Amino acid sequence: MIPRRLPSLACAILAIFGCVAVAEQPPTRLSALRLTQPVERAVFQRAGRDLGEVPVSGSLGVEKSDTLEVRVVNRQTQQTLTDWAVVATNSPDGSFNTQLSLPVGWYRIEVRSKSAGTVVATATVERVGVGDVFVTCGQSNSANHGQPPQKAGEDRVSTCDFQTGKWAHADDPQPGATGAGGSPWPVLGDLLVRKTGAPVGFICVGVGGTPVSFWTPKGNGYPRLKRALQLAGPHGVRAVLWHQGESDSIAGTTMEDYARMLEQCIAQSRTDAGWMVPWGVALASFHPDPKATPTRQDAIVAGQKKVIASVSAAFQGPSTDSFHTRGWLCDTVHFNAEGLAAHAQGWAGALAPLLDAGSTFPDNKPTAKP
Repeated sequence: MIPRRLPSLACAILAIFGCVAVAEQPPTRLSALRLTQPVERAVFQRAGRDLGEVPVSGSLGVEKSDTLEVRVVNRQTQQTLTDWAVVATNSPDGSFNTQLSLPVGWYRIEVRSKSAGTVVATATVERVGVGDVFVTCGQSNSANHGQPPQKAGEDRVSTCDFQTGKWAHADDPQPGATGAGGSPWPVLGDLLVRKTGAPVGFICVGVGGTPVSFWTPKGNGYPRLKRALQLAGPHGVRAVLWHQGESDSIAGTTMEDYARMLEQCIAQSRTDAGWMVPWGVALASFHPDPKATPTRQDAIVAGQKKVIASVSAAFQGPSTDSFHTRGWLCDTVHFNAEGLAAHAQGWAGALAPLLDAGSTFPDNKPTAKP
């Protein structure tokens, strides 16, 4: 539970915004005060286990005002985290733009404008989180091709459409990814929220039936990944979660070629993101197509393991190649409810060291180069 007041945090925020406002008064009239950031249900990546930066921006509209104030309320406890604090609004067009440094949590952000001490306009974003954000990438089992569609039980699990920037509760199908069925991400979100207490956000870009070449810097899929990382911003995600390989088993991609192409994708993603984004790489190769022989499947897994062993800040995700032997498929290759749950459990276990460390995996592996 976050206490009713965090004196040091409040002081830090007030140092940015200025003095505390005068006593609160009820609004007398609403105007065009508009918030553009944060948007409803957005989750912002925390730094390590600690604070995250939440942007607050918008415009005052046409109503005359001389003061703009912001405060933060913890939705879990309904306690005020910070008192009303003044935001600078010296822009000629009435726009404002600032940052709140907030601890891990699920918040309501309230903004009001005042004229001569009277509130003339208000704006509120009901749900904003500071926690962990993941980009999910790969082919169908990273997307919405399982059955049935899953729903997050926790309110603090969100998903973002990388094409529009719109956030929503993380119920399947996940926006941005292909397919209209189920994914493991709502279940994973629930598991992580219950373990860490931190809100979780997903940005899903997976495309069914795609080979690893589709995601290389010259492939048609890479711009989707690039857009997602740039939407999140510098250090804006905890990790990319990669689940792909089935199509390459059919194609007979060699271990060396698979590893080379995935390394290119990872390296370019870090160049475009501007920082060393951690990558989780699942072990996935099974496909029932006769062309996907055991030898070809083994080559794909070997390529995935090579990347995990040789690329800095890469870690092993779940292995899903045995799911067809356990009755965890809804057809011949996609996961059913049990498979989606097991997939989520596998990712939760794989992410535990990363979340416990608070930042990234310390290692001495070389960094992949574009």
